Amino acid sequence: MAGSGIIDYAMWIVLLPILAFPVILFLGRVFNGLPQWRDGAKEGGIISLVVMGASLLLSLLLIMENLNHVGTASIYTWFTSSWWDGSTAVMETKIFGVGVYVDHITVMLLFVASFLCFLINVFSIGYMNTDPINKDRNHRFYAEFLLFCAGMLGMVLADSFLWLFIFWEVMGLCSYLLIGFYYERPSAAYAAKKAFLTTRVGDVFLVIGLVMLWDMFGSLDFAVVFDTAAIQAVDAGTLQLALGMMFIGAVGKSAQFPLHVWLPDAMEGPTPVSALIHAATMVNAGLYLVARMFPFFAAAPLGSMTTLAIIIAMVGGITACMAALIAFVQNDIKKVLAYSTMSQLAYIFTGLGAALWLVNNGHETLATVAFGASLFHLFNHAMAKGMLFMASGSVIHEMHHAHHEVHAHHDDGHDGHDDHDDHDDHDDFDSQSMENMGGLASRMPITATAMLVGSASIIGIPLIGGFWSKEGIIAKTWQVGLKEPIFLLPAMLILICAGMTGFYMSRMWFMTFAGNPKTEVAAKVKEQTAWIPIPLVILTFVTLSGIIFAGLHSTDWLGDSTNGHFSDFFGDKGIGYELGHAFANHDIFLFILTYVTIGLSSIFGPMLAMTLYGGSLDEGQKAKGWMQWLINLNSRVKTNFSFDNSAWANSGLSRALDNRLYFDAWYDAACLKIIVGLANVAAVFDRKVIDGAVKGIESSSQVASSKIRSLTTGSARDYIMMAALGTLTIFILIWGAA
Repeated sequence: MAGSGIIDYAMWIVLLPILAFPVILFLGRVFNGLPQWRDGAKEGGIISLVVMGASLLLSLLLIMENLNHVGTASIYTWFTSSWWDGSTAVMETKIFGVGVYVDHITVMLLFVASFLCFLINVFSIGYMNTDPINKDRNHRFYAEFLLFCAGMLGMVLADSFLWLFIFWEVMGLCSYLLIGFYYERPSAAYAAKKAFLTTRVGDVFLVIGLVMLWDMFGSLDFAVVFDTAAIQAVDAGTLQLALGMMFIGAVGKSAQFPLHVWLPDAMEGPTPVSALIHAATMVNAGLYLVARMFPFFAAAPLGSMTTLAIIIAMVGGITACMAALIAFVQNDIKKVLAYSTMSQLAYIFTGLGAALWLVNNGHETLATVAFGASLFHLFNHAMAKGMLFMASGSVIHEMHHAHHEVHAHHDDGHDGHDDHDDHDDHDDFDSQSMENMGGLASRMPITATAMLVGSASIIGIPLIGGFWSKEGIIAKTWQVGLKEPIFLLPAMLILICAGMTGFYMSRMWFMTFAGNPKTEVAAKVKEQTAWIPIPLVILTFVTLSGIIFAGLHSTDWLGDSTNGHFSDFFGDKGIGYELGHAFANHDIFLFILTYVTIGLSSIFGPMLAMTLYGGSLDEGQKAKGWMQWLINLNSRVKTNFSFDNSAWANSGLSRALDNRLYFDAWYDAACLKIIVGLANVAAVFDRKVIDGAVKGIESSSQVASSKIRSLTTGSARDYIMMAALGTLTIFILIWGAA
């Protein structure tokens, strides 16, 4: 369906932040240090907020216009290229244009990206502009932030894999710039390079896959490559190989095994960057790319693409469990969330793998549910994880402020003056370590509530956010496993991971918000920074509204990205149907599976965490009612069932997990032995062969020139003699020829 309306102006969603990027950089250079720029414009933060607000408004208008149908629009012609086709002996012309493609996948991800980018912008004004370390350089942050957002928005709206790749690379550049925002820190500079180079590995394979697609279809436009007749006309094996190459690109972008090592180090960037990468933009890009493969699997011959579907699910299942295990031993609150992101994205990859297997084997109805559940989990995870990262940023920010206050008080008591220097540069206090927190539920009620609701959604507590989508993924993966035994491995892995998620997310909350404050700093913490609570409150309600989206039968709308539809909330396919399907399924296998999952994720995992962490708040402190009951339960469980886990904490497995299963060491060793070894061989080849050839020619020419130079004596009689000999030689040659 050709577009006419808001869709014709959809590119302004992308262009506005792109155009604002140089404007903020220029204004920052001109007005940096002026009070009006620093306090009024928030060093570009207000400009960025207005721009993202405009992009969000346009996105909402576009979403309303295309909520129930596919919209396309050709914006302009980029360039035209012609070449001679030797096989047909004709000149072929190809138009490379810029356009917009909007289906249900686009609608969902466009809302996720624009909505979360706007809220993260609000959070950033409170977080970045009140930290002295960012003084007079926030303009660089907001400019790069806008370009990052533009990359995600452009990728989602693109009508071809070519433009998808271009905006994909824009995000790669911005991730490097923002992760390394504090480039003066060696750890941040290292993390930025690590993220950039690791994702480039995947991008090389993505380019190979795109070139193969172009070779098969003669185009990368969705309108061409998604055509059923065109897909059926190409070789299925070659197509599967091309999509496999593209999937490796998705593995790198979404930090899946074995290209997962960059994501935890990306926490070196400011917390708004972490929220941006983990919820709104970069890691979702890989999932979006795999979701865009669905039409290929649907149109390809039955069973011809199952190998790739199995690989996708296997990678997801392995990553889910591996990341959850490593999260067990993390004490940095942001790194717990980083490994949680890795694990939850792996759930979605597993669900997508199941959906692709089902549709390629003719099970369209089941495939629709699996595909819809996977994309619904992407939505639920994005909202919850965006809130969790901003909540962790709120904790870190207030811990940092409390740390300054404590040191200022101590300095007043010792030498009679108030010292506001950055003490973090002079001691080892870690404001991100949960070992320095505790007891914050009563001191930071908004943040604690947001963290509780977000954690409940990630865990899959019944009726909250992620419960609806995670149950769907687990159920459909197990149904595929009953048809294809090899799928039982990822199915079992994500089922076990449900309990693991319940443990490490509960551990994080209880270590941070329950029990007594572990440090004097934690005891002084209070919520005091403006702007920060706003997105936390909004996202708390959005996450709790997951039951509404479930009641609207969002899985059907997302599962069929062109013809799916919402249901009436109180209709036949509404909330009553969803509740019955979730808790009283007529299929006895799915019924048992549902309650096993609930038992592992909502009971076993959290209860195990309660026995080891948290406890009652310190004397005189009381949390809000919706949290106090949980803290009381935590206290009773810990008092009655606490046990000594020092054997586990000091075990070899625990050390291995603390060292990220030594993947970084293995990769470093591989680089040293393989890449450096190859570089040394290349250096020898260059020195002996390339340089040797050049130097050989050089030395030969020098020898020849020396011989010739010896003939130039400067004597007239020598020259006359040589001229005479030359003339005689020519005469003899002519006489002989005659």
